[in-house]
Amino acid sequence: MIENTLGKFYENDVKSVLDKILIDLEEDFQKNKDTLKKLYLDSFKEICTNIKELEKSTKGKTGFIIYTLLRTKILQHKYVYRVIVYDKDWYLNDGIRVGEMDVGFFYKYFEEMWQKLLKASKKYVLKISEIDVERIMLGHLDDFHKYLVELMRYSLIEAIETKEYLAIEKEDILEIQAGEYYEPCDIIHMEHKEKNYKKIKKWLKENERQSYCFQDFRGIDLRNLKYNNMDLRYTDFRDSHLDEVDLSISLLMGTKFKNSTMIGANLMLSMIHSANFEKVDMTGANLQYCVAFTGKNEANQWKKTGFTEVSFKDSILKKANFTEATIIEGNFLGADLTDAIFEQARLYRSKFSKDQLKKVKFTKEQLEQIEIIQ
Repeated sequence: MIENTLGKFYENDVKSVLDKILIDLEEDFQKNKDTLKKLYLDSFKEICTNIKELEKSTKGKTGFIIYTLLRTKILQHKYVYRVIVYDKDWYLNDGIRVGEMDVGFFYKYFEEMWQKLLKASKKYVLKISEIDVERIMLGHLDDFHKYLVELMRYSLIEAIETKEYLAIEKEDILEIQAGEYYEPCDIIHMEHKEKNYKKIKKWLKENERQSYCFQDFRGIDLRNLKYNNMDLRYTDFRDSHLDEVDLSISLLMGTKFKNSTMIGANLMLSMIHSANFEKVDMTGANLQYCVAFTGKNEANQWKKTGFTEVSFKDSILKKANFTEATIIEGNFLGADLTDAIFEQARLYRSKFSKDQLKKVKFTKEQLEQIEIIQ
């Protein structure tokens, strides 16, 4: 009887409240993500300063920076993540707390859902307790936690380029993660001081699905090589030589190409949501039929949060071909668009400057789609 009542409660009340709350949270996040990024960067720099100060007494190096979600805090309605640093041995040695991060922006929606379910549970007199509601809420923690993860990934490149982060003494391998205490966490960033590029190239040829996600391939030379139909979500290719590389029909969501050369690269039919092409030379690159969404879409059920925009800011896109690409809210500000081709491309709410319009032939329909920044 109790299980049946809980089932009815979930179907009749929990689902609808959760769906509405997550729609509101997604909308609020997309609207305020740049403000949230600034707040996160300020917090991150303070954390790094604390780590640097800690080095004076421990003489140690940082191997892991973990943003830790504690259920005990959640049950007390305290929405903060504890930040703990570890050396290369991770949980084998005690971590050291270096600060906290306020996550109230995301968890105010968690609190709202909690209160609504407590109120709704009163309809089921003596059959659904506050403990039952508590368990349901804890079961949906990840839906809200993933928004902190998305913010950290959205802010990542700027974070790891700060002087505070660069000053930290790091182990040969460093990872930034976020998740529950002593549980598998979400990877935000991974970096290796030493890389065997020959082994990496051989490994990439094996095309092991998902194995390359979040990997640190910075500085690699993949010129004129063929790596199509790859899963390279969130892989780090910054400062790499990728001229004429074939990455067509690949998953490049969140992939970082900043400061690389990709002259003549083939990205045809690839998914490039949230990818970073800032300051990349993409002269003559083929981006035909590429897709870059923002927000949530049914084609990516694996992702609980919506995507953020693709950025081509300050890149070189001379003669780059975007024929029939779909780029939603893409950032093209500062890019050299001389002779770039946007034939039949869909560019809804993508950002261009007034000066850039002189270099590109947009149709009347495209001009109505884009956002022109003065």
